[in-house]
Formats: sequence, C-alpha cells, structure tokens
Amino acid sequence: MIGISLAFFHSVGKIPCFKQLLYIAVINVGTVLKAWLDYVIEEIENALNTIATTTERSGNMKKELKHTIYETVSTLRKLFVKLTDQCEGKSRSITELEALVASTKAELQGVRDKTAKGQETPPSAYSRKPPGATGWGVAPSGAGQAKFLACMEQPKLYSGAVRGEVKKKRYKLTVTTKDSNSPDNIKDILKSRINPTDIRVSINSLKTLRNGTVQIETGNKEDIEILIKDIHDKCGDKLEVLVHKLRKPRIIIYNVPEDISTQNVEETIVTQNPEFNLNKGDITAKFSYVTKRLTRNLVIEVSAQTRRMLIQKKIKLGWIICRVGDYLVANRCYKCSKFNHRQRECRGTVTCPCCAGNHALKDCSASPQHYKCINCHTFNTHHKEAKVSIDHSSLDRNCPSLQAVLDKYRQNTDY
Repeated sequence: MIGISLAFFHSVGKIPCFKQLLYIAVINVGTVLKAWLDYVIEEIENALNTIATTTERSGNMKKELKHTIYETVSTLRKLFVKLTDQCEGKSRSITELEALVASTKAELQGVRDKTAKGQETPPSAYSRKPPGATGWGVAPSGAGQAKFLACMEQPKLYSGAVRGEVKKKRYKLTVTTKDSNSPDNIKDILKSRINPTDIRVSINSLKTLRNGTVQIETGNKEDIEILIKDIHDKCGDKLEVLVHKLRKPRIIIYNVPEDISTQNVEETIVTQNPEFNLNKGDITAKFSYVTKRLTRNLVIEVSAQTRRMLIQKKIKLGWIICRVGDYLVANRCYKCSKFNHRQRECRGTVTCPCCAGNHALKDCSASPQHYKCINCHTFNTHHKEAKVSIDHSSLDRNCPSLQAVLDKYRQNTDY
C-alpha cells in the first residue's frame, strides 16, 4: 500500500495544481493518526497504572489475588508493547511520505520566492528596524509560531502577526560599577575602551536594567568569554562583570506512586532504571503536587545531558511505569493577570484573566465569545504594525503572550 502511495505521489505530484493538495492531505492523515496513537497509548498506560496502584493500596486483598493481578498487568503490558511496535512501523511509513511532502514543499517555496522577488517593494528608510528588535519584555517571538496544520484548522493568532526563526540560547553578562557611576556612564566607559569590531564580537543588545546595571547579550558563548576578558583587562579599574548562567532543565514525572517522595525518588530512579547509567547527584528532587484527577506528579532538576537521556522515555518507579516531560511554567500574577512577577509583588490593578475587566476571576460572567487577553491587548498597544488576536483568555495554553514567556524560559535553560 505504501509503495503504491509513493508511486502515485511521484506521478501526480509533478502536476503543480496537485502538489499543495497532496501536501495538505498527507500532513492531515499523518498528524491525526499520530495524535490518535498517542491518545490510545496514554489511556491504556493510565488504566494499567490505575489497576497496579489500586491493587497496591488494597490491604484486604489476598496475596495470591494480588500476584494474579500483577501477572495479568505484566502480560497486558507485553501485548501492548507488541502493538506499539506495529504502530511504530506504520508511523515509519508515514514518515517516508512526509519526507516526500517536505521536498515538494521546498520546491513550491522556491517558486513562491522567485515570484515574490519580482513584486517586492523595498522598505522605506523610516520603516526599517534593527534585526530582532521587539521593544517589549514579554512580546511574542518567532518561537511561538503555529505549525502549518494548526494555521489551516484555526484562525491565525501569533503566527499571523510575528514571523521569524526560533531563537537560540541567550548568552548574557551584566556589568556593574565599582564606583557610583550611572548606567549611562557605564555604557560610555564600555564604548570608549572596547571596540567589538577589533575583538570580532557580535553584540545582540546593550540595555539598562531596572537595578541600574547594564546587560550585554551576544549570540554565542565564545563572544561572552572574549568580552569578559576584554572588560576585565581594559575596564577592570572601574567595572565588574557578572556572567549569567543558564538554569538547569526541570523534568516532570507523571502519575508517581504514593510511596515515592522527594526524599527517595533519586535512589529509586537510579536503582530501577540501570539502562540510563545514572549516579547519585544527577537528579535533584524539587517538589511534588496532586492534580485535579488526584494523581501525583513530581518535578526534578537535572543536567542537560541527563535530560537528553530521560526525555521522551519511560521511568520505572515501583510497580508503575511513568511518563516524563519538560516542566515549563510561566511566572504569572493572579492579580493583574500579567507575567514575570507574583501577586505579592504586584503594583497593578485587579484584572480578570478571562475578559480583562476590573474584577477577579470568580466574579467574571463573560462567555467565551467575549473573552479578551490583557497581555495580547498590551502587546497590540505597543506594536501597531504587528497586531495579534486578543479574543481568548490569558489562561489559554495557546495564548501568544504565554508562548512568548515560555520561549524566553527555554532560551535561558541549558537544554
């Protein structure tokens, strides 16, 4: 069947009018099938984990009956693994089709670029901006761009207004003064004694922070190291340098058994999962919490190397096999509904996260059709030329401003 599909794609795909239709059809089928498989896998695993957990909690059940249940769960897991392998084989076949789709898309994009090049109007000198300039602390960035399929199925939000490539890691350092110099004086000292061109360093930004220090951002770690040495040699009598370290990644472990806590989770993972070759000290347990479904999740902090080994894998904890994923949470204020501060630090007014009205969430009576995001509204106020949709709650997981905050979190994390 796959061979016939590939042959058909090669023959019909040469006709320009069919290329886009084929691309849309294959992507839709592949994405829907993968989403369905992920859903089925998650539901079956949750059901088996529930059986094992319920049996473990039961104190009145006979040992023979418990043993029979555990053996049955183990048999079901083995059958489930075989079915999963078959599904993965089908998924690989879909991947072959997607590879053909990608090459066709590249050809179409090349044709579009050639066509657009002849119609492009050079920008006015007054409308040009420095590359990468946004001018807003939590403004949506290119990393929040919606995928092709999502753009077809729903109205454009962030992707329709802000386009660009995914941002790389952020390499920053902070410059402070040994005397009582102002931020402007710090900048003057830097500019008078250090020439980025001479030391071949690319400066992405130079800005003043609220605490009176100056922050410099570059595109790579090597440039930061060169800058540190040059500032120390040429400005060491007046300035000090503080290097920003990328935070360690955090991983969430889903559906953790009750007997696993922050005290014993590291030892349990190392002992029961020898295939990862983990040692004591590779994992730091942070906290655990109970979800609305009364399941327990646990958050750990690991190094970048350990994360790469654990992510998208399964971890054995007691009788349960647990899923893991990246733990990403925005620092949100539940008073003004904005980001990057807590309620106890808030200086703003009470703002509803659903309709942006001057009331608390519990007092909101707005319907979903009248939702309004305060963060995206603020972004539109400061960016007249690149407006985003605001007809959603600021609690929406697809909110462009929320995705921008999470994007900055990723940039500052050592993945």
